[in-house]
Amino acid sequence: MKSFKHLLLLLFFVIATCSYTVRAQQLQAQVSVNVNGYHSIVVPQEFRARVANNMGMLRLKDAKGNEVPFILQATAPQSSYFSPIPYEQDKNKVDSTELFLIDNKVKKKNSGYIIQVANTDNSKKYRVEGSDDKENWFGIINNGILTDLKDDSQTFTNKSIQFPLVDYRYIRIILDDKNSPPIKVLHIGEIKSDETAPQLERVKHVAYQQMNNLDRKTTTIAITKEMWSPIDYFQIYTSTPKQYYRTAHTYTEQQRSNTDKRHSGSRYSNSEYLELHSNVNGIYMLQKAYPSSFFLEIENEDSPALQIDSIVFYQTPIRLIADMDKQQEYSLQADTNWTSPNYDLAKITLNLPSDIPTVTIGTIQNLETNSTSGNKNYGNYILIACSILGVCLVFYFGRGLIKDVNKDK
Repeated sequence: MKSFKHLLLLLFFVIATCSYTVRAQQLQAQVSVNVNGYHSIVVPQEFRARVANNMGMLRLKDAKGNEVPFILQATAPQSSYFSPIPYEQDKNKVDSTELFLIDNKVKKKNSGYIIQVANTDNSKKYRVEGSDDKENWFGIINNGILTDLKDDSQTFTNKSIQFPLVDYRYIRIILDDKNSPPIKVLHIGEIKSDETAPQLERVKHVAYQQMNNLDRKTTTIAITKEMWSPIDYFQIYTSTPKQYYRTAHTYTEQQRSNTDKRHSGSRYSNSEYLELHSNVNGIYMLQKAYPSSFFLEIENEDSPALQIDSIVFYQTPIRLIADMDKQQEYSLQADTNWTSPNYDLAKITLNLPSDIPTVTIGTIQNLETNSTSGNKNYGNYILIACSILGVCLVFYFGRGLIKDVNKDK
């Protein structure tokens, strides 16, 4: 029994050692500064490819190996703004309604508008209708109600009118004034994102291949990149058609599923849905993290496939802020076995200047699976050796255990 316990302990030690050695991926880069004080370190893309957005795997260390506390610099959020659109306004005294007619000239698919209203305690019933000729109108919303039409911080408020996705040439919003006084509509518009707000960094080592499937009326773009390097945005440059609107979705090979029988080929589980159209300068956000290979499938329906000239991929830079000494040498390190550190700096509000100097990153050393060897097959050799050792241990102690059992008999 004692030998059996020793066997279990040794096997546990061997497995733990092998697992740690094989899984670890390590990088380091020298960091130097010219002045004392807080500095900004942009995490290199080579590091991001290993740790993705998990900054807990990063450490900043001085020449003696001591950790230097840091905080993550928050990226400026993507700003949004209210963008008014033109409309015609008319009052119908016969049925006490007020009409707002929107001309959707390009027949863009839409699922709502923002109505800007002067502050009031009233609520207002409304309905929404659509038409392609201004003669035949079809119901979209019948019994909508606008409530809470005031904002304590300003003299107006923005209220959202949401409806099912439609592409009518004309949309009209009808406010019902029969049982309540009219409200003052200042503007009707949309909330748009300022795509130039984020400071983006072009992703290195990324490639794509376009494939058109005429039978399924789709365009598939196969994207390959370095390991887990994040792609936060991508921008599509097209030559034709000039105006387009396409739905699309992303997927990965690991999500393959044969349950969808609508198409003759194999289908995949979708990761996220996108709307590609010519009115947003061709830049789109990806919400999820993807492995080194994934796909974007565009639904062309009966329209011609997009003539894609190029696609550019971006990621949002991540910066570390640390107090550094110009007399010291530092190294930025990454290890996929590390977890998030708990530094005091993260609990303190720092009044930092806007012009924090950015440090220079030196040569990046790829230590991969173990700091004592740069051989990419090192982990495999260790795993094989550990397996052989495990078999020998089982044979040795198992034989001893059988002898002990026979003696007891």
